[in-house]
Amino acid sequence: MIQGRSILLTGGAGSVGRSLIPRILAKKPDVLRIFDNNEPGLADIKSKTDDDRCRFLAGDVRERDRLDRAMENIDIVIHTAAMKHVDISEYNPFEAVKTNVLGLQNLIDVSIDADVDRLVFTSSDKAAHPANTMGTTKLLGEKLITAANKYSGGHDIK
Repeated sequence: MIQGRSILLTGGAGSVGRSLIPRILAKKPDVLRIFDNNEPGLADIKSKTDDDRCRFLAGDVRERDRLDRAMENIDIVIHTAAMKHVDISEYNPFEAVKTNVLGLQNLIDVSIDADVDRLVFTSSDKAAHPANTMGTTKLLGEKLITAANKYSGGHDIK
């Protein structure tokens, strides 16, 4: 599924994204675009990654225009960008909604417009029975992804 393809990994400087980078590279993609709003985190990964297939893109899923540019010629999107800390999300619920819900909707829209083949969403066990803001936003993200299968119209995105 990954070999010879162009991959965009959102949240690449986060804990989940970082753990996926070597696994994705082992599957031999043509290019791996590592996208994150954490510039020091991107620089750290770049300093530890000696692979010319990697591109390090600073940007935020909240910014649709930046996603448009990052998405050019991408085959597969792996979405790990999110606010994942329960306590921080509780204290900053508007920010959690902007990132985990509106950012995901931006990503869905841009992926459909760019004719991406596949969009992979990472959720959380907290979405199963949400008792907090983070879990609620991740559950809503699951609903958006499910709805996107029909919302994509004639586009053949999975």
